[in-house]
Amino acid sequence: MAKKSAETTYFTKHLFGAGIQCATKLYYKSRDFAESKTAIPFIRHAVFNKRLLKALARSVYPQGIFVKESSIQDAAEKTQKLLEQEDSVLFDAIFEHDQMMARLPIVAKKGDTLTVFHIQTKAFDSRRDRLITSSGNIYSKWRKYLLDFAYQLYMVQNNWPDFKIVPILVMPEKSGEAHTGNLPFKLKPLDKRKQPILVPAENQELLAKIEVSDLISVVWDETDFATEHLPRSSFQESLYYLRDLYLNKKKEAPVVGTKCKDCEFRIESERIQEGEESGFNNCWAPEMAQKTPSEQHVFDLIGPGVNQWVEEGVYSKQEIEQADIFDITTIVNSRGGISHKMRQALQIYKAQGQPVPTEIMRPELIDELDRWQYPLHFLDFEAGNYTVPIRAGRSPYQLIVFQYSCHTLHQNGEWEHHQWIDSNNGQYPNYELVRQLMQIPNITKGTIVQYSNFERTALKTIRRELMNEETEVEGSEQLLEWTTRIIRRNDSSHHHPPYVADLSRLVKNYYYNREMNNSLSIKGVLQSVMSHSNYLKELYSKPYSSDNFSNIKWWQDDGEGGARNPYTILTETGDSPIRRGTEAMVVYGKLRATEFRDEQVQAYQHALLKYCELDTLAMVMIYQHWKNKIAEEQ
Repeated sequence: MAKKSAETTYFTKHLFGAGIQCATKLYYKSRDFAESKTAIPFIRHAVFNKRLLKALARSVYPQGIFVKESSIQDAAEKTQKLLEQEDSVLFDAIFEHDQMMARLPIVAKKGDTLTVFHIQTKAFDSRRDRLITSSGNIYSKWRKYLLDFAYQLYMVQNNWPDFKIVPILVMPEKSGEAHTGNLPFKLKPLDKRKQPILVPAENQELLAKIEVSDLISVVWDETDFATEHLPRSSFQESLYYLRDLYLNKKKEAPVVGTKCKDCEFRIESERIQEGEESGFNNCWAPEMAQKTPSEQHVFDLIGPGVNQWVEEGVYSKQEIEQADIFDITTIVNSRGGISHKMRQALQIYKAQGQPVPTEIMRPELIDELDRWQYPLHFLDFEAGNYTVPIRAGRSPYQLIVFQYSCHTLHQNGEWEHHQWIDSNNGQYPNYELVRQLMQIPNITKGTIVQYSNFERTALKTIRRELMNEETEVEGSEQLLEWTTRIIRRNDSSHHHPPYVADLSRLVKNYYYNREMNNSLSIKGVLQSVMSHSNYLKELYSKPYSSDNFSNIKWWQDDGEGGARNPYTILTETGDSPIRRGTEAMVVYGKLRATEFRDEQVQAYQHALLKYCELDTLAMVMIYQHWKNKIAEEQ
């Protein structure tokens, strides 16, 4: 094996996948263009879940050896040396070929056979899922994973051409159940000591292990597959074409379209203003009469129908003819909900510099709020789903609700805050959640308010668990009675209280203000309402204190006449800042899988409590603005 310099650049599986999506991306990656931070929490969640799967899959190989060398060249040489032994099992084996490399989580050698494992986090149900259609084609939802595996196996085969290679695709098995409690902690997926952790072998039923030799042959050898799914006429030709684009830092002419909507090179406008270059803008600038195409792109229109504009060659909101959209008068005077086409029209008028209504509150919104009975319990859960469940008898991605926040608002305007977070004390979080919810004063009276229907859905999931374990859970009869009573409440679109009301539905159907931008998430709506409402400005310019916050001012000027997003302010309050539910999911997963020092656990828990409290406070703020506006107009 020829020695390479420490500066050697390698083509990887990740780059191969990016090139299959869009060959132009390889130029931006080779030049280290800035990438959007939006996807980072989701990537971290996927990485954590993959580490859980790796630890579980490795747990049946006590003789496994980690390839620990830090450089790719040294690790590849160590892999080669270890595989020269008669029988061996390697973890994180590195294979290098023609300035391309692959890292495999598990490679088991027995005689002249290499069994190679590729681990993915997409769940598979062996009772009903199939990788191929009845006509022999690979289902589209599995194609990406088989392409990834085909890339890795190409590296293995070129290092060991005379060996029989058995490819095993490993995924979470929906029909499997854990046989050991607290399994993530026992597997220690974040342990840096690099030792295989042994757990009872029956837990392997959590893993679908599928031999995919025939499907890899389809990817490698079939011309029809390459013609339809690869940039060149064969797998090998496509591989070297993409590799050369990256290594030579060559830019393939972009072919823009609907596929670009979630491009990682569409970075935040603030970063562009600070001088970072946007690959997305570079691709779209020739197609649009704008220096920064990302700022007015139709991709930001809320709701369906965006693809139609793009396919018709209309890329900017400024290009859309007003004759093709609702007029302002119709939107304002229309009865019933604000449709997605109306909302898109408002976005388009705003982008074109046309006057838009200061605020729209449909009568249906006012009617529903009038039906809400006090006290109002603004309730938010934080939950996670992990590839390896924490409770025996559960399947991969079983929902775990690990905390709640509840702001209770009384008719006289006074409020109180209640909260709970799992302390990992041996109680099953889902059941303990219900016990703690039952302790909230007057929770069965008045109206429970959620943002989206998640809280009701989560309680339905927990109720099903309780029904299956009724004889095993202390107090299950009371827990079942309480959850049943709550989930059977109507939404406030009905005329019969008590309610579990959905604030997000009210926003989507009946509310608009001109500060709204491209999102109906609670974070986006909150900032728009804070910027719009003088009442909230007066109220939250004053210090706010609770169990989690001390004298924090939630209304702060953004320097442009509006309000800063309170979720941005949250990151300045110390601890380990959390701004998204996916970040909370990763933090809790780490707490359940790692033995931290007490002070680190407290810091993580405090960050989780702060984030969850702000979610319910955000609902309170939106509601307070609405009620104040209604009172002013009466």
